[in-house]
Order: sequence, then C-alpha cells, then structure tokens
Amino acid sequence: MGAMALTRPQRISAGPSPERPDEHVVPAGQGGERLDRYAITVLPGLATRTHAKNATKRGELRVNGEERPPNYRVKPGDRLVFTGAPRPPPPIYAVPIEVPWEDDHMAVVVKPPGLVVSGNRHRSLEHALLPHLAPSAEPDALPWPRPVHRLDLRTGGLVMVAKTARTRALLGDVLKARSASKRYRAVLLGRLEGSGTVDLPVDGRASLSRYEVVQHCRSLRTDWLTTVNLWPVTGRTHQLRQHMAHLGHPVLGDEVYGTQGCILRGMGLFLWSLELELVHPITGDPLRVCIPEPPKYESLRQREARRWLKYREPDSS
Repeated sequence: MGAMALTRPQRISAGPSPERPDEHVVPAGQGGERLDRYAITVLPGLATRTHAKNATKRGELRVNGEERPPNYRVKPGDRLVFTGAPRPPPPIYAVPIEVPWEDDHMAVVVKPPGLVVSGNRHRSLEHALLPHLAPSAEPDALPWPRPVHRLDLRTGGLVMVAKTARTRALLGDVLKARSASKRYRAVLLGRLEGSGTVDLPVDGRASLSRYEVVQHCRSLRTDWLTTVNLWPVTGRTHQLRQHMAHLGHPVLGDEVYGTQGCILRGMGLFLWSLELELVHPITGDPLRVCIPEPPKYESLRQREARRWLKYREPDSS
C-alpha cells in the first residue's frame, strides 16, 4: 500500500494551551490503571509518565478537581484535567524514515535496523518522526507522534504510530487484545520444512508463534538456508528469535540466540516486520499495510546459491 500524498511540515501542533486545558472523562467500562499511565494515553499535553507524575505533584493534573497521587487508580466517570504547559517536542534526530501509510489519526512507518523505537536516547525512531508526518487537525492531536509498540533494536520494519490521544489509547487496546496481525520475514539457518507453531515460554510467560516456510537455498556455510514468514501471536521480547532457535534454526545474523560463525558482518539480523493488519481504531475500516522484504534477502540467496554451485564437491547432494 503506497503512502498517502500529504504535506511534510517540520512540526505538528503543540497541543492545548494552558488557557484551554486538557480534559478527559473516563468512559464506562474503562479504568483501573494508574493515573500517570492512563493520563498520557488520553491527554495530549502529557507526553511521558515522568511528565504526568511531575504534573500531579505540581497540582497541574487533577481528578474531579482534586489532587491525586500518580498511583491513583482511575475509575469510570473520573474527570481528568491537565492545566500545565504541554511539553515541547523533543530535538529532531535527522534520519530518513519511510511512511507507507498515514491519515489524520495514525501512521505506519518503517523503522531502520539499529534504531531504538523510543526512550531517553536522542537517536530513536520517536525523535525522528516529526519531519516525516503530516500534522493532525484533530482536537486531541499529540504534541508529537508517538510509536505504540516496539521492535527489537536490530529488527527493521513496520511500526504503528499514534497522532492523537484517542488513537494512542485505542491502539493500546488493540495490542492488548492481540487483534492486530503482524507478519515478519526471516532467513533461518538450516532446512526447516512446512509450517507450524512454537509455544515455548519466554521469560516464564506463555508465548506462541506461527511459522510458514517460503523457500529454501543451499549454503556452503550452513548447508541450507530457509526463508520463512513468522507471526507472533503473543508479543514477548525476542520471542521470534528465541522460538526459531528452539526449533534448531536460529535467525541468520542473531548474535544472541544464533550459531557461532554464522554472523555475517555488515549484513545485520535477517528479521523484518513486513505486514500489519488491523481494524482502524477510529474509522473502523480494515487496514492492511505491506512492504517487500529488504533487497539484502534476495542478494544473500543468490550469492549463496552461486557459491554452492561453484565450490561444492562433485559428489555432494
């Protein structure tokens, strides 16, 4: 799906001013979260949990007109009001970011490998987004676009980004309900056949992944390489990498769970997020964003095939 033709300004709205405070009423059926966690998903002027905590201490974030601690559990009907100054956008980290899809509420962007999604580092996807996305005209536009889920540092590919407070909250619900489908493309060591599932717990938590073989390729170094599609049903840290290593077929280039001697210098990790499918949290329309695998995948397969034909022994199978 191609990117929408939208203007690329240098910054988006800084959110409500102190003269027009952020307000939100917790709807029926929601609540139970800490005030500092919940507030940053529904009040555009609050950017981080630290920002929300400091706002409660200064009396700038109130619940039903009263001061509450950051760990207060919000309830349906609670009226949250933030009267402080919105945090200014962070300094921009200048790096090209591809935008396959966006509208006024959200975007889907391509995270380059080697870039963290968010956090305190300046060199992050979150700090690189602002020049690449069009501003939202919605009244709850965030001070700057915010990624709503993570990819490993060395994994590249699709990441969902919220442009409004409501979208950020609803995408969080989508991820908790596991109603968004994510497809990855990986190159594995060895020859894996067919399709199947892996339910090895990760860090003591139930985890489930699906795999499907796409093609095989001979390799002098590993005998075989297998290209697969992967779907993480759950979303644990390093889940796909651990599950493939558990099958005896780690991801090529994996320095943590891989095989010593099979790390290709300068080639990176052969794991890429290619496809996202979900129901748009605001419009209710089906949304599917798909990008091709990186060129390095086919380059690798062709190179390994040539080397196999050139150097294998005459009697090898």
